[in-house]
Amino acid sequence: RIATPIEQNIVKPIIEFIQAIPSIVLAFFGVVVLGKYLVEWSNLPFLSWIPGFPMDQGLNMLNAGILLGFMAIPTMFTLAEDALNNVPKSYTEASLALGASKLHTVFKVVVPCAISGIIAAILLGFGRIIGETMVVLLVAGGRIALPETWTDPVHTMTGIIAQETGEVTAGSIHFRALFMVGLVLFTISLVLNALAQNVVKKFSHH
Repeated sequence: RIATPIEQNIVKPIIEFIQAIPSIVLAFFGVVVLGKYLVEWSNLPFLSWIPGFPMDQGLNMLNAGILLGFMAIPTMFTLAEDALNNVPKSYTEASLALGASKLHTVFKVVVPCAISGIIAAILLGFGRIIGETMVVLLVAGGRIALPETWTDPVHTMTGIIAQETGEVTAGSIHFRALFMVGLVLFTISLVLNALAQNVVKKFSHH
């Protein structure tokens, strides 16, 4: 809303280009580059106050979370931009005509009008990554244990299903356990979508 047309033409294509990057490429980047730098940065003396720092290894929950957040940005950005563009221009023009600044108009007029679309964009961004497999499989560390800090290695539900399905005997307890994990993941997605619909509907009426 505030950027100049030149800035918009630079920033928007860069953010949307992120969506074209395959997840396996991001996972490889997390293993080879990001994990290494996270370990180096966590050993800096002035960051020692952060819980979980310094880190012993770069393949952990923090690394996977950064990459998943990076993957969610294009979806959130594009849908939120559409929501902002759908706000009638007459609202903005009326606010500016009454003497409001451009920044005040954005936060007091445009954003409240587009809040339902922005919330939907955020929730759809979460939906984009909740079932992501490749990144967490390679980057999260793969340790089956409850993490004590946010920098510990973890194993995700999608990672377990992808890694172990091909190794189990059909009909065994292990096989059924993997299907139960998938059912739990499906239930979480279903509940999240239901909550998203209710929240969007509530803000739309408001």
